[in-house]
Amino acid sequence: MIKGSLVVLVCILVTAPFANAQAVEAFVGYTNLQSEGLPETNAPSFEPFDIGFFRQRTTLHGINASFTGYPAPDLNFSFTGDVSWARRGHNDDITGGQQTRNIDTLYFVGGPSVKFARGSKFQPFARIMAGLAHTSFNANTTVSLPGGGSSTSSFDVSSNDFTASVGGGFDVRMGERMKLRLFQADWMPVFLSDRSVQILGSNGVLQPATLSHQRQDNWRFSIGLVF
Repeated sequence: MIKGSLVVLVCILVTAPFANAQAVEAFVGYTNLQSEGLPETNAPSFEPFDIGFFRQRTTLHGINASFTGYPAPDLNFSFTGDVSWARRGHNDDITGGQQTRNIDTLYFVGGPSVKFARGSKFQPFARIMAGLAHTSFNANTTVSLPGGGSSTSSFDVSSNDFTASVGGGFDVRMGERMKLRLFQADWMPVFLSDRSVQILGSNGVLQPATLSHQRQDNWRFSIGLVF
């Protein structure tokens, strides 16, 4: 109940500035989240990705959508509401069964933004946002029984935490209304207290894991279309 109320409150705060907006832009696209402090960190074996930045983080893939409302059509200043979902998922065969593991991160953020040279072909923008991050880990193991049938066990853990965002990017005009978001990068730290959890290992046994960072230094990269 409390988690749901937090999500509703953040959504209201994010969308409130659009009530009197004179012009609105909508963005939707692919997102690549480099998340710190999660299990199954990256193990890149080729340049230029074989560096500490990626080895210290877990890659999640997903979608990103946002709405930007301008108080007046000729202003560069605006308000942005942003929602994204990213997942790292596995579906593995184990002895006598199958295991599914998913790590999910959802962001609900909003705040002021500014777009430069709105009338030109190339339109850089920057914004500062804040809101809620929801991170969850889910594991399900299904094992075939000797006498027939199967047995399924599951494990879930999640958290809601305050998050902030500082970022920007470049839009390229492709027509009267459509733009290509050629690049978008957001530093999206998640502020959380130290906590110990148990995760389900590949052998089907619960293993202790510690989220020891008081701040997850996550980075989100997105591309897509603006309407």
